[in-house]
Amino acid sequence: MSLPYHDEIQKLKQYKMILDHNSIVSKTDVNGIITYVNDKFCEASGYSKEELIGKNHRIIKHPDNPEHIYQHMWDTLKNKKIWQGTLKNRKKSGEAYYVKSTIAPILNSQNEIIEYIAARIDVTDLVHKDEIIKKQFTDELTGLQNRTALLHDLKAKGEDEASLVLINIDRFSDINDYFGYEVGDEVLKSFSQTLLQAHKKVYRISSDEFAILCEHTLNNAAKRAITAILDTLQNSRYSFEGMNISLFLSCGVSYGKKKDIYKFSHIALKDNKRTNKKVTFFNENPDLQNRIKENLEIITKVQNAIDNDRFVPYYQGIVDNKTQEIVKYEALMRLQEKDGKIVSPVFFLEHAKKAKLYTQLTKIMLEKVFQKLADSECSFAINFTLEDIESQEVVQALVKNLQKYACGERVTVEIVESEGIENFDEVSNFIKKVKMYGCKIAIDDFGTGYSNFSYLGKLDIDFIKIDGSLVLNMHQGGAEMATMESILHFAKKMQIKTIAEFVKDEKTYEMLHQMGVDYSQGYYFCKPQEHLRD
Repeated sequence: MSLPYHDEIQKLKQYKMILDHNSIVSKTDVNGIITYVNDKFCEASGYSKEELIGKNHRIIKHPDNPEHIYQHMWDTLKNKKIWQGTLKNRKKSGEAYYVKSTIAPILNSQNEIIEYIAARIDVTDLVHKDEIIKKQFTDELTGLQNRTALLHDLKAKGEDEASLVLINIDRFSDINDYFGYEVGDEVLKSFSQTLLQAHKKVYRISSDEFAILCEHTLNNAAKRAITAILDTLQNSRYSFEGMNISLFLSCGVSYGKKKDIYKFSHIALKDNKRTNKKVTFFNENPDLQNRIKENLEIITKVQNAIDNDRFVPYYQGIVDNKTQEIVKYEALMRLQEKDGKIVSPVFFLEHAKKAKLYTQLTKIMLEKVFQKLADSECSFAINFTLEDIESQEVVQALVKNLQKYACGERVTVEIVESEGIENFDEVSNFIKKVKMYGCKIAIDDFGTGYSNFSYLGKLDIDFIKIDGSLVLNMHQGGAEMATMESILHFAKKMQIKTIAEFVKDEKTYEMLHQMGVDYSQGYYFCKPQEHLRD
């Protein structure tokens, strides 16, 4: 049964009220002339309604937007479809702001466009914060992409085949020591430009190591091209203040699936330093391929440790920065060898993943941690990777322990963010599920990799764990400090608590405390240990 006409009108008014309350709204005629703006539009743009009504919508257009965006927008709208996108706009003052826009054509009963309506959300803060994060994918000195960018490019299409050239400047520290760091920096910048002239996809991996990514496998012509590039680099002379500096290089190359070539190129590079050849090709060197045998030995070690129950949880305290008291413990996986030696996951975890043993290790850790801590009064944190969240078997194991020990209010699940959260819906559903048992959620390793403030506002999280690399380098200022400040600003605004990792000394702790970080974790307070403090 349809509603009376006046009820329909009343309902539409309520829809409009809700839209005006939450969004920046405008309407234009078919020629783009503004016919309506709400208060939020005026607030965002700095114009009054009188200054806007009757003007073309170009009044807020920012020249930085490429014209093809507007071409696509109008093509979409004139085809009577809804257009969505993010635009940079310009206020009356000239200041830029960013909006996420949804624009729809309004049609009459003859299916003709009579006007356009647009609803927007101001995303300026998120854009600015993401720009700070993106700077971490660029090497500050040379302007090249950095190691994080390379790893992302290799992971993006890991099954595709490509070639990777790693180049190391031998004994570069001698240049810094003899000529000084300023000259050393100039040499690196000039060397980077020489590389860019030879190839577009160039990365600075570390202080004296560079990479070239070729989107194809190597044939004989490509190998000759790489050798020619090395000859050019090796024969180049870098002159500064009357000094001619020559560089001596080591080079390792591999080709194959993107997900594999980084480690293989590193093996080739190490061997090249040993043999002093011009270039070492991993795929053509059987001796290097034997290194894979060592990887198999590690996998065997992991399997034996599973069979003999030699995976053990270690615990590291997390301290309240105001009281300096441990308020909870993070459970960390360790492998105990036959002789009692304790091995960090750094040395075996990736191998375990490749051998499909990782799920088994996670379930072992869950059982042992809950069994030890659930009957105590301690709060504790457990690590969950995206792989764990995507595993129904692992999630069921977590839920089983939460139900069995009924201690969810003392559990924090730390989601490792460094891998990048792509399957947003699955992560969001996982969070809702564990929160039903009283668990809290932390995003671990935040601030490097492909950290994104946008999704944090959509996920129901309680803690942000600031990546240790930022904490270790924040005293240097620059991008690290700017990123730290952005994270803290965002966390405070969203009422999310912050935890700093890798707190190694009193000076670091004092800086963090002064900045307003809520909790600290690191060797200054507590090393990972098998038993909890009394």
